[in-house]
Amino acid sequence: MINQQAARMEIGSELERRHSEETLKDRYADFTAKYLAVWHLQYLAETKPHLITPETIASLEALLQDEAVKHQTQAYFMYKAIGNALCATLIHAERLTERVLVALRDVLGKIHGTGHRAIAEACGSLPVAIRGPAIGLDTSEECPALSWSQLTQETGLAQEETVRREGRSLVVEGCEEAAVMVFKMARAGEPAESLYREAAWMEYFAGLEHDFPIRFDIPRIRRVKDARVFRMSGACDAWHEISGLHPARYAIAFQVHPDYFCYPNETKGLCGREFRETMLRNAWLLGRLTSLGIVHAAPISLFHNRAQAPRRGDQGLYEWVRGGRLDQWLNSCAFPNLGRSGIRDFEHFVSFEGSSLELYRHMGRHFLSLLLVIGSWFRNKDPQRVGIDHHGNPIDARDLFEKRPLRDLIEGLFLHYYQGFVGRAFVGGIPVHLDQLCARMIEEMGVDRHMEEILRVTDQRRMTESDFRRYLFDQGFDEGTISSIKKGARDIRILSGPHLGGFNERISLPELIEAVGTMSALCVLGRYLHRRGRDFSLMLLATAD
Repeated sequence: MINQQAARMEIGSELERRHSEETLKDRYADFTAKYLAVWHLQYLAETKPHLITPETIASLEALLQDEAVKHQTQAYFMYKAIGNALCATLIHAERLTERVLVALRDVLGKIHGTGHRAIAEACGSLPVAIRGPAIGLDTSEECPALSWSQLTQETGLAQEETVRREGRSLVVEGCEEAAVMVFKMARAGEPAESLYREAAWMEYFAGLEHDFPIRFDIPRIRRVKDARVFRMSGACDAWHEISGLHPARYAIAFQVHPDYFCYPNETKGLCGREFRETMLRNAWLLGRLTSLGIVHAAPISLFHNRAQAPRRGDQGLYEWVRGGRLDQWLNSCAFPNLGRSGIRDFEHFVSFEGSSLELYRHMGRHFLSLLLVIGSWFRNKDPQRVGIDHHGNPIDARDLFEKRPLRDLIEGLFLHYYQGFVGRAFVGGIPVHLDQLCARMIEEMGVDRHMEEILRVTDQRRMTESDFRRYLFDQGFDEGTISSIKKGARDIRILSGPHLGGFNERISLPELIEAVGTMSALCVLGRYLHRRGRDFSLMLLATAD
């Protein structure tokens, strides 16, 4: 009796599956009916995966191509449900792994817009179980105040050593062969905690043997009077040249290779071969560290709108999945937190503890940062060619780019990051139209079409008078013009670009966002498969070019 009842339930479930598949194919079925049918197929994939067939996957693929769905206001949620159903099949019905991978390859390579975003996010949500290490972030220790002479004595430096300024840091040569001493100070408005975090990460790496088979010069923290963070009560002349420091003068000291301050894309930076080696090595390191749950949250500073940062819930930070306008992309690349010595600025490391989707978004930020730095390297061959000319026309610097090296760099970044994160080489080609992506990057990064920013009245009123004047001065306004402008009287047009996209518009390079989504999704997908011993399946991810 029980067996008969089970058999009837099985038949009923199979009939329901067929009905759901037919609903997806029925052009007269409404959006809600199709959404519920997709949800039911996902439920079957999770609870009765033996009922899912190649025809089920084909019906889900066909719905992704349905033009009627594409134009629905809620299309993203339908696409996300389809992605979840495909990934549920990948997880629970291993016999269909190859068929699902073919579907995902085709979708990531051919579908655009919200459909692409939804499927990439579904892949990016596959379970990879990454959790970062615990670090000792004790901010209660004593924070001694030291003069410059005391600091040099404590760190073994001669007071007559040459001191130079690097941003908010003082750098002293000769502390040790092939090393420099760095005194890094907290910025105004920045809590001392960021310096404690950076010091804690340096000590964490010093106490462990990590497998970094390529160059990664990890800074060595120097405790001063047994304290990681101290206060500089007085310093050398170079110290007084640094503005915008925390009034308490919090600082840390560390030793590092002199290449720590060698940025790969600076105006007198690395040659093509050296740049490629540096970028690919840093891509691998970012991937490897992320696989350990050590996530660098800011390879470069990315903003949607810097001016609105104080009044936005997201502080104006760029959320790449939304595909909005990218603020001052070239300026964002000026001092990347990766260089010849490897990853730098450990204050931005976070010990990851979250969902795969959160990790996917972090990886997307990594890929976007790396790709932007590549674009800036080409532009920095002639850094004076930026903005608009004397006729008001956008500067055209497309001739600074070389398509073949650009394509090789993009492909190399992905392959190295993937290997660092997944733990094995990617097999096959990337389902990204690399030639088209290169052409679009050259078109949008090579011509400064989007220079304008609007300083809203609301944002002006949040500034003090001195901050308002300083902001305008930093944007190129002369003193006479600044004196004639009344704060908060009207919106002010500022040429602060180049930006990628017009003010309050979408990014002008959506192909870049889709490529970033695809690369990040492939990394999560690859790690998921690798951990389940299904590496062979990646051979199905053939190139889309």
